[in-house]
Amino acid sequence: MSNAARFGRLVTSPVKHHVYVSRSSDVAVNLSIEHYLFQRSHPASTVLFLYVNKPCIVIGTNQNPWFEVNHALIRRNPASLDTSPQHDGPPSKAQDEIKVIRRRSGGGTVLHDLGNVNFSVIFPLLDKIVNYRHAEMVVRAIRKTNPRARVNHRHDIVLDPGPLLEKSDWPDPEDARRTAYAFGSGELEPRKISGSAGKASGPRGLHHGTCLLASPNLSNISEYLRSPAAPFLFTKATPSTPSPVANIISQDTPRPTTSMLQQQIINAFIQMYNIDMTNLSLPQESETALQSNENCATGTLDDNLLEIPEIRSGCSEIQSLEWLYEQKREFTLSSHPHNAHPPLPTWFPPSARVHLVIKSGLITSSSISLSPTPSIASTEAEKFDAVLKNTRIIKLDSFRRLLSESVSFDGDKQRQDIYRLGAWLDWILLGQEIDV
Repeated sequence: MSNAARFGRLVTSPVKHHVYVSRSSDVAVNLSIEHYLFQRSHPASTVLFLYVNKPCIVIGTNQNPWFEVNHALIRRNPASLDTSPQHDGPPSKAQDEIKVIRRRSGGGTVLHDLGNVNFSVIFPLLDKIVNYRHAEMVVRAIRKTNPRARVNHRHDIVLDPGPLLEKSDWPDPEDARRTAYAFGSGELEPRKISGSAGKASGPRGLHHGTCLLASPNLSNISEYLRSPAAPFLFTKATPSTPSPVANIISQDTPRPTTSMLQQQIINAFIQMYNIDMTNLSLPQESETALQSNENCATGTLDDNLLEIPEIRSGCSEIQSLEWLYEQKREFTLSSHPHNAHPPLPTWFPPSARVHLVIKSGLITSSSISLSPTPSIASTEAEKFDAVLKNTRIIKLDSFRRLLSESVSFDGDKQRQDIYRLGAWLDWILLGQEIDV
């Protein structure tokens, strides 16, 4: 029996606890394995799944990718993200692309890399509420390396950066929501090391998150997650909440590898559920064998699980442009949004106005004009709308080409202005940087 077939049997069996570590570093594969575990694992079981991804950006299911991600930067310089597993390690071979993926759970946008450990816990759903107590479990593992870690009110894991408190103010060592270190505002503001999200479906709950162990891209995160299009968009999608971030590892802490942190999380999981590990060994990076006893199943997983049809189809789905960009949500793009004056490029035609309504990745209506004269602007808007209405954005390679070839113009000045409007839309919606 293949490893994939045995995994499928183990997952659906009534074994009470499961611990799996993925050797794949492909975000689409790992999120699809996670989804398979969420959908197919026994309703009474509790599953811990750990993985590390190559550099990629993951947005929440309720988010707008144009609002969250700097697509122009990704297209221009995908190799600018360090692929080394530790912040002081040698750089690895540069990537040809940085994947942007929409996951199936809520929460904000995150950047993953090889210094980032991802955890997922799937469990029986009680009272229809996703239980975030597993964040406390992860804190207990992280405290083996950094005692400043705690869970905050948003269920994120943060480090308290201040000095050690007086001993009389120290909390109970088992209290995962307080530390013996001071925090406040400014330089004492807690530093986020782990964001988390959850979802519920039927009898199952899921809580997953990230752990910034030793990300070599800490200083680049805000660059990639700051979209230049955001000031021009109005959307009801869930926005990310920016937070100051830090690595778990510092000059004053031990320096575990990602594998060591995974083992610490596994140990915390075993302790939390008092799991009988008789005749079982912990998943190791060097093996793919699956093991089980009456109480627990363990093992390492890899890309061979794509042999399972549900995982293979799930992987294809979340990598598709349709899944990323054509979710059934509406937003507007405006060059001159109400009550705001975001800076436009100096080459943007001064009297031009752009207003698009986009739903499910489709331009449902538009109002684009060049002239400051209302009657002329209205006629121009009708011409542009006739070209753009019902256009699927993911099928476009260039707004410049579409507008220049489809909209009639009067003279070189209008031709140039139409080209510049197209260049602005290419920058905002297609992530293309144009030298105008």
